[in-house]
Amino acid sequence: MGKRIAIYLGGLGITSLGMALIILPMVGAGPWDAVAVGLTNHFGFTVGMWSIVAQTMVVLFTGWIERKRPSFGSFVTIVIRSWMLDAWIYLVLKDVDFTSSWEMQWISLFMGVTLAGVGMGIYLEARFPRAPIDGLMIALHNRFGWTLTVSRTVIEFCAAFLGFFLGGPIGFGTIVVVFLLGKVIQVSNQQTKKVMSRRRVLVPKP
Repeated sequence: MGKRIAIYLGGLGITSLGMALIILPMVGAGPWDAVAVGLTNHFGFTVGMWSIVAQTMVVLFTGWIERKRPSFGSFVTIVIRSWMLDAWIYLVLKDVDFTSSWEMQWISLFMGVTLAGVGMGIYLEARFPRAPIDGLMIALHNRFGWTLTVSRTVIEFCAAFLGFFLGGPIGFGTIVVVFLLGKVIQVSNQQTKKVMSRRRVLVPKP
């Protein structure tokens, strides 16, 4: 159990750092981040707080897709990841100027996409409640037989339209996130499964 918790929290920490690095360069946030930022610009509060609200709606929609009661255990993941995101944005990285040059902006963006995808691929294997967006990704994968890449891309495109409607930071960086994040998650998850499988094989039997 301790290892699972470590994988879960470590994956969420990496994911939230990646999300912060996507938002801060101001070249176009990830679609769901753009929704949260747009709501923050309109109504105040933090990006993490609005992320909790938006993802609660995703939980309800996922329950409809799966035709069963929504998994409200996902709220644990919502809160943890949103708190971590706010900590990265408003505390740890608040004095870093990610817009100082275009090189800084794009390096930060690509680092963010990589870290967010790697973190998600890792924590999915902890088998704890998934973040709502990841839960919706898996629900679409199971319901329609789509790959994780296709499922994630569809979700991100829909969120991009919503983020644009709310006046969130939709830009070229958003396109990068939409097309790359799902692939990074899939590769990371596959590699994580291989590593964990090897560890189980190497553990000597009592």
